[in-house]
Parts: sequence; structure tokens; C-alpha cells
Amino acid sequence: MAKNFDQEQLAQLSGGDKAFEKELLQMFLVDTEDSLGQLAAAIVAGDQADVQELAHYIKGASANVGAVALSREAAELERLAKKGQLTKASSHLRQLQTLHREIQRLAA
Repeated sequence: MAKNFDQEQLAQLSGGDKAFEKELLQMFLVDTEDSLGQLAAAIVAGDQADVQELAHYIKGASANVGAVALSREAAELERLAKKGQLTKASSHLRQLQTLHREIQRLAA
């Protein structure tokens, strides 16, 4: 998980407060779960603009808390959506969901 998550980024964001780190991760997880649901719907609908926007949002939120692998995966999906290439979007969504579950385990 070390290469997938930058604990130092989260510590910096929380000012080193472990309880606040946990709270930040919980808020991030709830918010991202909602965004992943919206992303799934946008992919099914073939809505390129929404896929791009949601992937961008997930990318930034993930980077903020140190979820670097999630951020990279979202960035790749954003890049593909920008080009109108949604054929592999479902595969990227599954990977985003897997990474999200990893962070849930980290936050438990």
C-alpha cells in the first residue's frame, strides 16, 4: 500500500493529528464513494463530459489526501475521456473501486 498511498501527504494535511487523519480519510471515502457511483452512471450513459469532470474531481481529491494510485488512475481516465475514448472506462472504474476499497481498509 505504501506505493499506493502517501502517508506523509495525509500527515501534512492533518498537521500530524492522527485522529484528524482518520476523520479526513472517512470524509474522503464517503465523498469518493458518491463520486464513483456518479462516474459509473456517466460511463453507462456514455457521457464523456461527466466522465471527464468526475475523473478530474476524483484525481484532485485523491491527491489531496495522499491516495496517489487512485489519483493516477483517475488521471488516466480523465485523459481518455478528454479524447472521447470511453471504451476502457469500465475497466478504469473497476480499478478505481479496488483502490478505494484498499483505502477503506487503511482507514479502518
